[in-house]
Amino acid sequence: MDIVKFFLDENYGNYSSQDASNIQMCILGGFLTSDIGYYPASFKEWGLTNKWKNDETNGNCTFLKKEGNYILLSDLYSEEEVPTTLKLTKEQYRQILTDWEEKVLKLRPKEVLIKYENDEFVIETKN
Repeated sequence: MDIVKFFLDENYGNYSSQDASNIQMCILGGFLTSDIGYYPASFKEWGLTNKWKNDETNGNCTFLKKEGNYILLSDLYSEEEVPTTLKLTKEQYRQILTDWEEKVLKLRPKEVLIKYENDEFVIETKN
């Protein structure tokens, strides 16, 4: 099982990711906290529709690429010769962004845990 944890900074109201079990989960943590922030709609639209002509985009720290039925995420500033990539199906991508919006951004829990097991991402929260 792979995981990444997030904690709410109550002074500033934002989340930071910590304790990622591997580089892929670290990339996911950076994507959700630094790129998505409070506005997942534009990334959701880019990934799940054909309105955008470009199959590549980036946020503050993540490079994203559409490849068939997949969305590939990698560290925008990777120092690896071949950057590590997190490969998500479009359905996994949609579910992560939807769950992040519904369970995290709207409810503002103090702790968030994302688990990846059996090809499924699950978001758990604690206050």
